[in-house]
Amino acid sequence: MLGKSIGFSRTVAFLAICGIAGGSNLASLSQGDIRFGIDTALFDYTGTGSLGLEIYQQLYLEQFSMDQDSIAVFSTLIVLTSGNGDTVAVDQWNSETIWAQNRSIVNCTVLSVTPGEYVLNVVVTDIGNGREGQLSRSVEIESPEILSEIELAKAVVPAQEESHNPLRKGNLILYPAASGSFTLPGEHTLYYYIEIYDAGGCTLSMQSRLQTSAGEIIFARPWVPLAVPDGADVISLVDSLDLRVIHNSGLHRVVLATVIQGDTLEVEKLLMVGREAEYISESGGESPEEVIELPYPEHFRLILSNRELDIYDNLDEDAAVRFYSAYWQGRTEQRQQFETRCSESERYSGVLRDGWKTDRGRVYIIYGPPDEIETALLQGDLVPHEIWYYYESMSEKFIFADRRGIGEYEQVFSTIEGELSYSNWEQMMSPVSSTTGDSSSQE
Repeated sequence: MLGKSIGFSRTVAFLAICGIAGGSNLASLSQGDIRFGIDTALFDYTGTGSLGLEIYQQLYLEQFSMDQDSIAVFSTLIVLTSGNGDTVAVDQWNSETIWAQNRSIVNCTVLSVTPGEYVLNVVVTDIGNGREGQLSRSVEIESPEILSEIELAKAVVPAQEESHNPLRKGNLILYPAASGSFTLPGEHTLYYYIEIYDAGGCTLSMQSRLQTSAGEIIFARPWVPLAVPDGADVISLVDSLDLRVIHNSGLHRVVLATVIQGDTLEVEKLLMVGREAEYISESGGESPEEVIELPYPEHFRLILSNRELDIYDNLDEDAAVRFYSAYWQGRTEQRQQFETRCSESERYSGVLRDGWKTDRGRVYIIYGPPDEIETALLQGDLVPHEIWYYYESMSEKFIFADRRGIGEYEQVFSTIEGELSYSNWEQMMSPVSSTTGDSSSQE
């Protein structure tokens, strides 16, 4: 990288490839003609009074033009602004490198920051033809107490003693996974880097884990003790995890847990794990279609777990598209089924609400079309209602009642645990109950 980076001196006890037994938290991709990935990690530059926001960039050279000597030249402009739009920091550099097909390069810079909410704007320009790519992401800066944020990397190599490579960490050079994604089977080794502060003289217990986006543990290493030397301001740890234990493509978490003086602290980082098309085909799966924009962004929320929903709701537009693509990777048939259900749910649209917002539309999207529908427009003293039966998969049922006589069918009963079901649903089926309001108790 041609350009400047901010350096700080500090007392560091560096443990290379330590054997730990055995904003956004997700990288962002650009928009525009030039595609690149940006990720960040925050570190405490102990003794300087400054926090260092490390910014990692990854891009493929084949998208750039080249001169007669096969040299690609592009510029990167990084602007960090405060919440009110004031410019806080600026960095810019030109990169010159030999053009090559399927070759990616990584860059890194550091901005000195203080706690607060910021917006990171990055523009990459092809000097040869003026084509650009842009990226904007929110960054929330909080001073780390014991643990820094996690930097993910795809490769680690020893650093020469005289090396001033901005990717250097102690006696190693880490090539960050700035796109936040790993493709199996080739990219199966995930390296991570983290710093521990103000723990000199303490003995820690540490554990690393791989989890699904919903928090389910896929792999966890045993807890191991780590003695921190007296007087150490910072302990730097590098370790690796094998992603081949992950069987489903999609969003996952790397979690590092530390127990210090009886307190358990955790930091985590999100990453996308996918599979090469050839590998998917051999394993009996299907290669997913590329998603350019979300076809049913709000409908999609209905089928996510609470943990996945918390992540999805905090993603920017580009990251949400990546989340959607990864969620359905290897499940093309299920994705098509979901999108068909979303479209067909519009049959339940009413005067006031779109179909997917109605109770019947929501159930249709989540559980699919029922095996049988029992419809009663007028049945003695009962309001118009429908009973949906699901025989093959669940042997369950739902009851929807048009309590106000306007065609808006409300869900009043279900045999599925966790679904809306009123204890007095039978009374609610009587026309007289409409005069009592909606104060019925829910089970």
